[in-house]
Amino acid sequence: MNSVDAIIVGAESGIGRRWLAKLRAATNLKAVNALGDEELLSVHAEIVAKLGRWFEREADKNEIGAFFVMVGKEYCALGLPVSELTWALLLDRKAVSEFLVENAELEGAHRIYALMAEVDRVSDFFMLGAYYLTKGFLEETFVRLKKGERLTDASVQKYFKDDFFFKE
Repeated sequence: MNSVDAIIVGAESGIGRRWLAKLRAATNLKAVNALGDEELLSVHAEIVAKLGRWFEREADKNEIGAFFVMVGKEYCALGLPVSELTWALLLDRKAVSEFLVENAELEGAHRIYALMAEVDRVSDFFMLGAYYLTKGFLEETFVRLKKGERLTDASVQKYFKDDFFFKE
């Protein structure tokens, strides 16, 4: 039997199309749905590559965090709402989890428990991603407010109480 990461990475295109269909069906994702299929599928491919490394324990929380912080910052700069980004990410989790469940060989209790553990790991990865994507988005917002509005550190920190990923 192939490892879960190999299965997910090998099926990345199909899972990406499933995710894209979920995005396009979500009427509340106006800004995300304004992006082209190629861009969205490219981001999905990067996420799945990180997920594969996560499953193989080749990527730690810091690597995954840095990746999602960068995604959050990038899409903040493009003007996408953080709520849409996190929802899109959670739809990707759903697409991956559905793929795993649909393609699982569920013969025996051991295999069912193994599948449950795999789906939990997928969820953990995407929840970590949502956490760091939000941090990156807020960090970029913080930096842009300081530069564009010429606000003092104290006034901006009054509203941004999070400890940011960057260290100055």
